[in-house]
Amino acid sequence: MQRPWLKLTSRRIGMLLVLLGFVWGCTLIHLTLTRTDQSDGGEALRKKILTMSREYVKEVAKRAESSPDGLLEAPDEPAAGYGFDMKKGFAVLLDDMLKRLDKLEARFNKLDSHSVNEDKEDAPVSIKSNLEGVVHPESCEIPNAPEFPHCGGKMEWMKGFWTSDPCYADYGVDGSTCSFLVYLSEIESWCPPLPWRKNFTSTASEEPGEMASLQEDSDPLLRMLSSDKSLLWIKMRVERMWPQWVEAANSLASSLANRKKKRILIHLGLLSKEAEWHFGEKAFDGGPLGELVQWSDIIASVYILGHDLDLSFTKESLKRWLNPRGSRTHAGEIHHKPGKLEFDSQKNKGGCPIKGKPPADIIYIDILGLAQIKKTLGMAGIQHYACYFRVVDSFGTEPEFNFRPYAKQRSRKSPWGGWNFNPLQFFTMFPHSPDNSFMGFVVEQHLNKTEIQDIQKIKREHQALVYGKNDYMWAGSGNLMNNIRKHFQIHATVAKNNDDQQQLENVPSFINNHGVLPSEQLYDLLKRTKLFVGLGFPYEGPAPLEAIASGCVFLNPKFVQPKSRLNTKFFEGKPTFRQLTSQHPYVEVFVGKPHVYTVDIDDAESVEAALTEIKNSKVDPYLPYEFTAEGMLQRVSTYIQKHDFCSPHTWPPESALQVRLSGNGQSCKQACQDQGLICEPSYFPLLNNKDAMEKNGIKCNSMDDMMEIYAPSKNDGTGACSVQSERLLYSCVGQDPDYQRICPCRDFIHGQVALCHDCL
Repeated sequence: MQRPWLKLTSRRIGMLLVLLGFVWGCTLIHLTLTRTDQSDGGEALRKKILTMSREYVKEVAKRAESSPDGLLEAPDEPAAGYGFDMKKGFAVLLDDMLKRLDKLEARFNKLDSHSVNEDKEDAPVSIKSNLEGVVHPESCEIPNAPEFPHCGGKMEWMKGFWTSDPCYADYGVDGSTCSFLVYLSEIESWCPPLPWRKNFTSTASEEPGEMASLQEDSDPLLRMLSSDKSLLWIKMRVERMWPQWVEAANSLASSLANRKKKRILIHLGLLSKEAEWHFGEKAFDGGPLGELVQWSDIIASVYILGHDLDLSFTKESLKRWLNPRGSRTHAGEIHHKPGKLEFDSQKNKGGCPIKGKPPADIIYIDILGLAQIKKTLGMAGIQHYACYFRVVDSFGTEPEFNFRPYAKQRSRKSPWGGWNFNPLQFFTMFPHSPDNSFMGFVVEQHLNKTEIQDIQKIKREHQALVYGKNDYMWAGSGNLMNNIRKHFQIHATVAKNNDDQQQLENVPSFINNHGVLPSEQLYDLLKRTKLFVGLGFPYEGPAPLEAIASGCVFLNPKFVQPKSRLNTKFFEGKPTFRQLTSQHPYVEVFVGKPHVYTVDIDDAESVEAALTEIKNSKVDPYLPYEFTAEGMLQRVSTYIQKHDFCSPHTWPPESALQVRLSGNGQSCKQACQDQGLICEPSYFPLLNNKDAMEKNGIKCNSMDDMMEIYAPSKNDGTGACSVQSERLLYSCVGQDPDYQRICPCRDFIHGQVALCHDCL
């Protein structure tokens, strides 16, 4: 049967390729030699060359990728030597293309240099590097990498939805397998780096920068904090504690060498007028101080560590930071050593990661600040900056509340959740859960070395101070106060509307109430106090640690029924199921006797026994290292240098990983804690595959995927193992009665639970 005239023969295909290559080459030569003096013309020239090059290469690659061994489709009756002739033709043609592109790129370096300098935020386009991926279709298979378990799933998603947002095409995604892999490995880090892209220069690659050095001069920082009355309390704390910061920095100086200077933006949403919380103004009138304490110490840490610090506390200034074209001068936007920002939000529409240099290397922000961004830019705007955020979140956010689809499916309602961040991007006041990062704060130390040595002479044996600065906190405390007054003279610092003591309904008349005291007078009172009494609220504040550091013993109210969002109104909207077993779980677990007595304050017999024991004891001041200025500087500096939520796992080092199998229904947090270790969620991807499980002695009869907070895990009854299908649901606290958790544990430095021995 005669072959149809449309059927391609090897000769016809060869002639077609040569003709296309000749036309393409002549066109490029013509365009590169045709110069224009206008910048717009130069840009048009660049775009036209790139467009034509890409279209031609895509067409050739598409034919190559869809054929066996990278060849064009063969005729039904192959001619002798067809495969060899075609490979040879491809080799000659592609070699010619590469040579021409080398010349073309060299020509680009000379053309329109002024327009290139005007757009520094766009990294140079490497045409050859993009071509290299296309001419090796055999490298575009989905890699089997256990440490990237979601690569295949994301590839399937890209195949179906890459056209749903034009930003994917802006990154070079064109529907081919190669373009999906390049995007998922170099832009979003879902897939492993591709060997044939090793010379690729990412637009997000880090350029060598200035090194950070300690800044002991506080004057520039204090001027920054003098711009608005809402910052007054923070300024006063920073100024008062500055000698402690300087001493701590000098003590760590040798370990703080060779650090990269980072551009760090701090936005305090809780101080914004839009929040209407008036934290700054109420700080001097009995208002909550815990958040202000933590923010003060973050600001001081970042500054003294030598980073470029910028401060924002209004919605307008935050919006300008995230859309930085134009003026940066504003009363609510304070900047230290300002430099030109090279990010343009107009080029970053859609849901993809940002292009160009971001407005900051790190953005410290609170939930209120995130809500302001969401209201202004939407969730797509949040996702632009997602990996740069460090969310200061006092009580923490558990994975099942953080991942929006799961939270919605399981009715995990919370106005504070659903951000879809890496849970480690939430920084807590205390080390509540290993799923979040521990930021902490610094406890002011007001005892000098002489006073510490003579602490027993300073203390008044029979003086107690009650931890409750608002009248409502004292409700129902009458019996407790009557028991304490048998042993101690009781003092208080309860806020009053005026000088009339009768205005306080719940504070007994025999209490010596000083009202709200300035910090210096409060700490002087603590120096002379032996017993610091908790009333059950506020939860997990800084005051008990400050009292313990001043040589007091803390009477910590025990909760017979642990408090959580399930039974306590205060925790109703919090994105965590964590249960508090006392007013201050940290000092209950990590400090304990003789500094802390955790007692059911409604049990008169237990209270009496504790008071008698405390009265007859002699206790020295104590402060865990992680709550000293030195401990916080060590921790914050390590976070700044090591935490990178824009790239795959690089820290903590794998050398610290210790794998444990939990009991049925036990969380990894508890399983690791039982072994004197801590759960490290960063390691979960390393264990989330069959090979890793078997390597660690965990035998699996079968494997399946699940999107549950207790995966990876093993069903002890069936012997089936499950891997986690959603990386945002890796959880140390997740548990299920039918499953044993496969747990990534690590050691930790005594007094510095956030860091392992190999972490520094």
